[in-house]
Amino acid sequence: MDELTMLGTALAGPEPSPDTVDRGRHRLQNTMRGGPARKARGRRWIAAGAGLTAVAGAAAVAAVVVSDPSAPEQGKEQVLSGQQVMLAAATTAEAQPVTVGTYWHTKTVSQLGKVTDVSETWIRRDGRTWISAAPGLVSPVEKRPLISGTSLDIKGVQQLPTDPGRLKAALLARSRAARTEPQITAVNLLQQVIAETPAPPKVRAAAYRALAALPHVANLGRTAGGYRLKISYMGAGGHVDGTETIVVDTKSARLRVEGWAGFGDGGLPVGPSQTTSGWTDRIPGRLVPWSEQIPFIEKENKQLGSQGH
Repeated sequence: MDELTMLGTALAGPEPSPDTVDRGRHRLQNTMRGGPARKARGRRWIAAGAGLTAVAGAAAVAAVVVSDPSAPEQGKEQVLSGQQVMLAAATTAEAQPVTVGTYWHTKTVSQLGKVTDVSETWIRRDGRTWISAAPGLVSPVEKRPLISGTSLDIKGVQQLPTDPGRLKAALLARSRAARTEPQITAVNLLQQVIAETPAPPKVRAAAYRALAALPHVANLGRTAGGYRLKISYMGAGGHVDGTETIVVDTKSARLRVEGWAGFGDGGLPVGPSQTTSGWTDRIPGRLVPWSEQIPFIEKENKQLGSQGH
């Protein structure tokens, strides 16, 4: 079933399964990163989290500044490498305080062509979950993991390793996609830890340090909200098989995704995604059965279909 219509037809019953919710929640990201498959390289679906894009409520800590002693001007700032930006964000993340609340709330706004897709989830510590795909409406759904493609819940995220190598290995060991796309999956999982989970400060720092170990991360320069970095995914023949552009703020340790390129031919114009997440003690909106949200989702799917998919 195609990604644009499965929500309207596959959601039988008042509470969709976690897999169905994940597929629906990420249909825009999958479309962004996919498109018709290149026959030479096979189909490229990247299992995105809920945007992989930002963390709300992070405490600001001074950024790491690297000076070039050989520069002709005293105190002239050296251009940071992509790895140095990641390491600076790791230092910030590690110094941030631990926060708590009743529900872990994640909100993702994704732009695909003229369609703006907004989804929100609230997960309680016992795993009970609510989701909103239609403005102002909230529905209880089945328990679901915090990190898509894994079984990690809030407790599991708290127990993740704080060593970068062990963290990466632990995430890949829990991922269903690791065998087919290990490089892309590892980056995706590490970004989800940073942007979408209540991971402890040392775990978030370890995720940044694991990303800093990537061999192909370029700093494209400063932009609103931090540094724009380009991650290149290499194919088996040594060619660049696709790129992802992210923005990392070394002052707040926030991470957001701007877009992808090269993971398929064609596709709709893609704008940035934005995810905010953090603890909250309330669920705003009107509680309704999931079936009451389906008409809005079907309408959105038709809008997507009219744009060429």
